[in-house]
Amino acid sequence: MMAANPYQAIESGQPGTIGWRIHYFDEVGSTQRVAADLAGEGAAQGTIVIAERQSAGRGRMGRTWHSPSGVNLYLTIILRPALPIAEVPRLSLVAGVAAAEALESAAPGLVALKWPNDVWLGGRKTGGIIAEAVTDFRQGLRCVLLGIGLNVNLPAADLLPELRDKATSVRIATGRECDRIGLARVLFNRLDSRYMEIERDGFAAIRPAWERYSALTGRRVTVVDGAARIAGVVRGIDAGGALLLDTDTGRARIVTGDVSIEGAYD
Repeated sequence: MMAANPYQAIESGQPGTIGWRIHYFDEVGSTQRVAADLAGEGAAQGTIVIAERQSAGRGRMGRTWHSPSGVNLYLTIILRPALPIAEVPRLSLVAGVAAAEALESAAPGLVALKWPNDVWLGGRKTGGIIAEAVTDFRQGLRCVLLGIGLNVNLPAADLLPELRDKATSVRIATGRECDRIGLARVLFNRLDSRYMEIERDGFAAIRPAWERYSALTGRRVTVVDGAARIAGVVRGIDAGGALLLDTDTGRARIVTGDVSIEGAYD
């Protein structure tokens, strides 16, 4: 762990508040792994692990997450929600809304969300979210490790060649450096507010906010889930966070899958 924690200045609230305690590292394998260890030791809800670099960053469905040092936000938040395990994936959508609201302050008018867990700026991916359930021996929910990666000050020259037409950062999209610590402060405040909202009123309370940022609504897409493929026009999400698709045979409700859009990042 580095001696100086620049994020300590934005710690706030009591245990349980998102951002009340922030653990800062120069480099870790994965913030998810470090957070899992802290959660196992009893760390309170709202505890955050941030790293300058991840040597083994993880994305959704076991994918790796490109994690260069000193330019982006790589973090995991420990949550202890009163949720059935089946509802844990909805927390990715909640985090998406909070991330979109935070990025709106840095890149106004460019932010969109691609179901289920991608954050876009100007039609290219700038972030991803993973909600990982940790269970006990009875398969009860012990905690959720909510991982968020955002490309903030990544220069275009540092994008991997295979990602240059698919990915972006706040700096690339706006032409300006972004205050990472300030962005993190807004992100944690918005996430704490949105998380409390769904704890109080259920997921449906933030559905309109997610819909406002939806990159997919009205577009024709193909969803791939294992060997299954289904095509149709996106009509938004339902009160449970599932993607609604109008297909040739009627309305379909999509719970999992990869979505590809003609002419856009997939």
